Amino acid sequence: MTKTIKSTVVTLAVSAALFLSGLVCTGFTTASAASADEVCNHAYEQTEVAATCTEQGYTKYTCADCGDEKKDNYTEAKGHAYTESVVAATCTTAGYKLYSCADCGNTYTEQTEAAKGHTFEIVVVPNTCTHKGYTTHFCTTCGYEYSDNYSDEIKHSYTENEVAPTCTEQGYTEHTCEVCGDIYFDNYIDALGHTYEAVITEPTCLDGGFTTYTCATCEDSYIADYTEPNGHAYTETVNAATCVTYGFTDHTCNDCGDRFVTDYVAPKGHKYLDILVPATPDSLGYTRHICVDCNYSYLSDYVTSGDIGYIPEPEEPVIPEIHKHAYEVQTMDDSENMSVIVMRVCACGDTKNGYYTVTFTNDEGEVTEAKVAGNKIDYSEMYGQIIISIADENGESLKTVVVTAQEKPVEPTIPDEPTVPDEPTVPDEPNQPDEPNVPDEPTEPNQPDEPTEPDEPNTDVTETKKGGNGVAVALFVILVVLALGGVGGFIVYKKVKAKKQK
Repeated sequence: MTKTIKSTVVTLAVSAALFLSGLVCTGFTTASAASADEVCNHAYEQTEVAATCTEQGYTKYTCADCGDEKKDNYTEAKGHAYTESVVAATCTTAGYKLYSCADCGNTYTEQTEAAKGHTFEIVVVPNTCTHKGYTTHFCTTCGYEYSDNYSDEIKHSYTENEVAPTCTEQGYTEHTCEVCGDIYFDNYIDALGHTYEAVITEPTCLDGGFTTYTCATCEDSYIADYTEPNGHAYTETVNAATCVTYGFTDHTCNDCGDRFVTDYVAPKGHKYLDILVPATPDSLGYTRHICVDCNYSYLSDYVTSGDIGYIPEPEEPVIPEIHKHAYEVQTMDDSENMSVIVMRVCACGDTKNGYYTVTFTNDEGEVTEAKVAGNKIDYSEMYGQIIISIADENGESLKTVVVTAQEKPVEPTIPDEPTVPDEPTVPDEPNQPDEPNVPDEPTEPNQPDEPTEPDEPNTDVTETKKGGNGVAVALFVILVVLALGGVGGFIVYKKVKAKKQK
């Protein structure tokens, strides 16, 4: 309201001034012009002056010749067009409303609240060995801070720890502050160096040897002084082939026990001594085949004595007597290997071991005696026809066989020594001596003929008659076994065979 009244008063004052100036121009100008030498004919230029926030607007007339001015067409001042903004109070400044005129920029304020003041958070920083202590006041609203209550540094309080030197590292004194943990070192001592002790590891068959050096102080170790492996030291053991198993050579290292096998030899197979057991009216005949190397045996070639093949079943079973061995000497000439096979065999198939007293008589009447263990009498080192007399351990004669050994080689004739020529006289050119006579090549000894295979094994020269009763007993035992176990099947077989013959 006050501003409006002020604006109206100003407007009225301006209008009154303009009115009075018009009166002067129209009333008094004529009188003055009459006295003036020359009267101005005004040529006004018009200018529009816009109203402002605080001043009227108007039309301004200015004479271009004399500068005379006049105004009319007044308009009221617009007054301010204020905009309002609120500024909040801070820790140190009051809050207020700010009014700003959008047209002329005029401003004024109205306080709305007092300053809030700081909101401090206190942080106490303790003093350390190297820094002062203090209290910090920090405003959590605006971030303003300041410090006070300062206290002096504490200073270090060190304790000492002596570290002894090692083989590879220096010794020293370590100073540690009990308050802040600050550390420094002094009083250095040189490293001791290693004290090595050597342990030798000997080489083996596969691994080389070496020496291990270990420090007696810190147990640091390293390896040096390498040596080459020894290699295996094998011992060869030849395992001969048997009738049914392979032979081989076993190589075993004497140092480490490593083993491998070579030189396999196929099994030899059985070498049979064939013993013919003739049939009797009361028993079957058969051939017993006994291996002279391993005593394996089997029967074959069963025959009868020519009867109808029927053996009546006894009314009461016959209890066989306890069998007693009755051994007969069986021989066979193994001419291929130049040896005589000798076996003492019971009718039940059991064999008896022992040694023999053997007498060799060649065709020149030379006699050689030997003790032979086992069942092979070797005559491979003899020549011509040999009579071999075999006796048991007690000297009782068992058998005599005649074999043909290898032929005796012919002794080569030694040629005469060549005659040495006389020393030649030295002519102008020396005569060359005649070539000495070259002796004839010695004749090769005749190879012995291959021994002929006999139809049957060599029989005794003086056949002994011992053992007849033993054979009968053995055959009787076989008949009893057949009667108790398999006589029924055998009888059926004979009856079927007899019917077919009819």
